[in-house]
Amino acid sequence: MKSPINHEHSSLIKTPINEKTEIINPLLHSNTVNHNSLNEEMKWLQSLIEKRCKELFLEDDIELNRDYEIPEPPKSEDQSPYSITINTHQLTVLDRIILALGIASAHYPSILKTFVQIEESSNAFAIEAGGEYDKISRSFKPTFQTALFLLAGKDLSLWSQYGAQLIHGSVLLKNDLIYNRSSTEFIHGKIELDTAYLNYFLSGQKPQLDHGSYFPGRLYKSDLTMEDIILEDNVRDQIKPIGHYIKALENGFFKTDDHSFKPGFIALFYGAPGTGKTMLAGILANAYGIDMYHVDLSQVVSKYIGETEKNLEVLFNRLQGKNCMLFFDEADALFGKRSDVKDAHDRYANQEVSYLLQRIEKFDGLTILASNFENNMDDAFKRRIDISVNVIRPTEITRKALWEHYLPKNITFESNDLLQHLTKEYTYTGANIRNIMKNVAMALHDRNETRITYSLISTYLMIENEKAFGKNQSRLSPFVQKTE
Repeated sequence: MKSPINHEHSSLIKTPINEKTEIINPLLHSNTVNHNSLNEEMKWLQSLIEKRCKELFLEDDIELNRDYEIPEPPKSEDQSPYSITINTHQLTVLDRIILALGIASAHYPSILKTFVQIEESSNAFAIEAGGEYDKISRSFKPTFQTALFLLAGKDLSLWSQYGAQLIHGSVLLKNDLIYNRSSTEFIHGKIELDTAYLNYFLSGQKPQLDHGSYFPGRLYKSDLTMEDIILEDNVRDQIKPIGHYIKALENGFFKTDDHSFKPGFIALFYGAPGTGKTMLAGILANAYGIDMYHVDLSQVVSKYIGETEKNLEVLFNRLQGKNCMLFFDEADALFGKRSDVKDAHDRYANQEVSYLLQRIEKFDGLTILASNFENNMDDAFKRRIDISVNVIRPTEITRKALWEHYLPKNITFESNDLLQHLTKEYTYTGANIRNIMKNVAMALHDRNETRITYSLISTYLMIENEKAFGKNQSRLSPFVQKTE
């Protein structure tokens, strides 16, 4: 086969490399982030693309000289983000080719220009090199077959060797640096770099543990302290073991041979909606200086058999050993009571709960589950819970403190009687009271007034009553201002 690169050899191969090198180097040299290893990796990728593209159109092994060896990958001995990633994950040559292709596809498409030019010259090229070519944008997206092509060239034994490594699994995929979204054959999936790692390589900003679109949790940040939440005294007492656990974890208590206790800790927060279960968990994380990851059940629970467990494995594996908090809201959706087996679906659902019980016990961090009702939890799971905290509806004394807590500066109630009436007659949660006071404060700001009257607040009491108790129970308790 006649090579389309023979007549314009330097323009199709050399020129893009030289041009791109000139573009990359000024962009990546920075006073704050070392990009030398990334620069060298991109040059290595370019040289490998050049080599394989030349070989592709050589007629026989004599002309090829049987030179299937790839150029030696550059050393990664500095402390740049890219070198740290290579060394931390102990990347193989196959991993490095995949990662380099992902970076080129995401940020340096000119490195892949040779693929575009040869694709436009020979339709047969895509059969060996893989990749997806877009005629409209004249762009090339490498696939895992592209990585095999660059590594193995025309050597079928090397194709088998590296193909077996891919089937075994790449550390890049296991740690969500690279994604393969293909629902068909793995080898034809596009190599997609996680954007958080691209930012890390370029800016030095280390990815958070919740990076990636497939991770079913998000970092929950709170700047609130224990002074910002109104709790019953017995609730404050019940949460003290959480502090003891975090300190024990930090002080190496679970690394000694003096006991047989497992390092994980499970707490259940249960109570009516709006009582502050999520807020309390966030405050505890902030108070003890640990990260809290809020689990998104919509990304965890799946109707497909085995998918829920797979999603949870991503979660637990990523956070194992990271001294952080996992927070499951509406946890009874995952850890609910097992049912009598009536069909195959029930049998699988029960197996799913059994898996969760075993997997959560292996997690070596703090897990907090939130539920509206304690009795909704599976009995076997409740026995594994270290502490159970009833975040009860606030008592009358606590409700008074909440009304005063959410009272903005320079704003007053028209009388103490109104405050007493609100405290006594409405069994609101902290969330209910916060919503009402927020609306009242905005109304007063609009009117340029500073006094909360019953006629003003009654509108928002009605709105909150309908939300909290339903329209049938949304009537207001009459308020009569006492006369002197």
